[in-house]
Amino acid sequence: MRWALRSALGVAAASAIALLGLLVWSTGNASRYAQQYDVLLLLNGILAIALISWVAILAIRLWRQIRRRQFGARMTARFTLYFTLIGILPGVLIYVLSVQFMSRSIESWFNVRVDTALEAGLNLGRAALDTQLAELNGRARNMVLRLTNASDAEIASLLTSLRSANEIDEAMVFTGNGRLIAFSSSAFSQLLPDPPPSSVMNQLRVAQGYAAAEADVANGDGPTNDALHLRVIIPLGPATSDRLGSPMSLGGDSRWLQVIQAVPERIAHNASQVQQGFRDYQELALSRLGLRKLYGITLTLALILAVFAAVVVALAVSRRLVQPLLTLASGTQAVGVGDYRPLPEPPARDEVGQLTRSFNAMTRQLDEARQMVDRHRRQLEQSNLYLESVLSNLSSGVLVFDRAFRLTLFNQGAQTILHVDLRTVQGRPLETADGALALARLIRQAFSAHDAVESTRPYWQQQFEIELQAAPDNERKKHVITLLARGTRLIMDGREDGYLVVFDDISEVISASRTVAWGEVARRLAHEIKNPLTPIQLSAERLAMKLADRLTPDDAAMLHRSTQTIVNQVASLKRMVDDFREYARTPPAQMQDIDLNALLTEVLMLYGWDPAEPTLPPTTQGTARFDAQLAADLPLIQGDPAQLRQVIHNLLANARDAACQHAAPGTAEVRVQTRLIRPDDDAGQPRVRLTVSDNGPGFAPEVLHRVFEPYVTTKPTGTGLGLAIVKKIIEEHAAQVDISNRTEGGARLSILFSRLANEAPRLDAPRQAQDNTQNLK
Repeated sequence: MRWALRSALGVAAASAIALLGLLVWSTGNASRYAQQYDVLLLLNGILAIALISWVAILAIRLWRQIRRRQFGARMTARFTLYFTLIGILPGVLIYVLSVQFMSRSIESWFNVRVDTALEAGLNLGRAALDTQLAELNGRARNMVLRLTNASDAEIASLLTSLRSANEIDEAMVFTGNGRLIAFSSSAFSQLLPDPPPSSVMNQLRVAQGYAAAEADVANGDGPTNDALHLRVIIPLGPATSDRLGSPMSLGGDSRWLQVIQAVPERIAHNASQVQQGFRDYQELALSRLGLRKLYGITLTLALILAVFAAVVVALAVSRRLVQPLLTLASGTQAVGVGDYRPLPEPPARDEVGQLTRSFNAMTRQLDEARQMVDRHRRQLEQSNLYLESVLSNLSSGVLVFDRAFRLTLFNQGAQTILHVDLRTVQGRPLETADGALALARLIRQAFSAHDAVESTRPYWQQQFEIELQAAPDNERKKHVITLLARGTRLIMDGREDGYLVVFDDISEVISASRTVAWGEVARRLAHEIKNPLTPIQLSAERLAMKLADRLTPDDAAMLHRSTQTIVNQVASLKRMVDDFREYARTPPAQMQDIDLNALLTEVLMLYGWDPAEPTLPPTTQGTARFDAQLAADLPLIQGDPAQLRQVIHNLLANARDAACQHAAPGTAEVRVQTRLIRPDDDAGQPRVRLTVSDNGPGFAPEVLHRVFEPYVTTKPTGTGLGLAIVKKIIEEHAAQVDISNRTEGGARLSILFSRLANEAPRLDAPRQAQDNTQNLK
């Protein structure tokens, strides 16, 4: 049954498409319709038979379902009958009215005197062409008066001037046997004239001249679309006749003047359109009966399609409406009130019984799903309570932000450390909390700097000093605490979903560490190194001076070497003491505007780098090739030139030593790069990044996180204070430093300068605004 139904549907669809295509193709031409009339009738019959077979198969199928008492069959039949009547009755009414209207309308079309109007328009176009042809004939005769008594040589010189004066496109003088005497044309690209056709030459043999409008010819294959030109041919000299009174013939000595003028494109196009419309109207007037048959077949086909489509749609809609209506009638009310108990199943094995069993299975599944949801909800509540208990008992502060930096979660430790009630700002930016503006700005800057440095670590760690509004002991109005904070981005389903910040108050730890460090440095300098250095050096120099003249030359040389060794070692110890003193007491930075690129160029030239040949390889073994990539649009920064020069020297020397000691000879490379980091939004500020990298071995994992601490070094002769001093100077310049190992080998150190020239630090802006307000008061 299904195969037969699908076959009937396929035949009907193919026939409908073919018939509609032929109708559309044949409607524009009555002769074309007459040729395809039999084909249209055949396809129409095939389509009708296919649709009748399809509907018959559907009706038999529905009748069998009713006999088998199949669920919903009677309701389907009832709905089908109603929907079919609704679709057929309006269609039949519209069909009858359309046929009557179509028959009368076609007859009324040809009562209007359209043919008279078209013929008048055609005559108007002909009159316009005749007027132009007469005007061209008159100008040609004026030219003949000048050319009649002229010789062939004079005609060649006069023809161009006469053509231009009379505003003619083309002029030609030829003899009766076709010999060209002179030719002139306004088209410079035309090298050869347009000779008269053979038909025109035949007409000249029996007539005194020729004047007519002709269609333009393209490539000799036929006339072009809508283009016309006027051709006039008249004899040169007075008209003569033979003794029998016949006009002058095309003799070898007769001369003729031909002038050609193009018809304006608009007039030619309109004349062609009027002529074509007149032909189409005459053809249409002869096919009135064919039009009535054509539109009658089209309307009949539309009626058949509408009737059988209504039957098919009625069957489809009826089947869709039966089951939902019965389902809603028996079970919607119980489910709507939340009663998932199974309904009693009726003993009868009918449609209601089938629906009841299906409904009971559904209610059991809904009850199980509700119980599962309740269990998951209780587990989630317990997990949330456990997480809140853990967070509340943490001494560290925890802050969670969404992607817009709105505070979504915090713990009691964060409120205790910051002395801020964060409950009032939950769901809002942290800046809206009283006393938390500085911390919020530092957190935003830390995330922004971490992205700008392009660190390989998934988190950042920084030490903040913030000023609280009220001290915990209420002895002072403000006090400063030091926070050690770590931040990372929260990743959910492969995309960033927020930010997590964990921090501790390390003010007491910092204070104790500084006390121990200062005490240890002072003790070592005072008791072990500093005090005995000067007496030792003075004693060695005094021995060399007193005993040099009293000893033999060999003994004197040995004494000189010994005392010189003592002096050199004392000087080395003094330099080490100076390094300790420099680390402990760095002088305050003298800030001024600095061109970082110029400072780098000055220091790099001391290491053999040439700006004219920046990629020049090293010339001696033990040196490295320096590659500098300095950004051209780099702004000025604020800093101390002497301290920054010391930082650059230290970084370049360390990178050069690491690359030369571990890289193959001639392959050691140090790369220096500067770059302007632009903010992602208008609220941010631009920053300058300096990167120094090498192709050495890099840092060991156990040294990498302690590389900025004093006495940590990988050099056999180093003191371990170079990078510690670098970090101290960078922090005093309100900059940030990050160090990591490169994936391709070697180390990389990045410095991010946030203080640019002519720009005050942004952290002081709120305090300055507050001071200005107090001064105004």
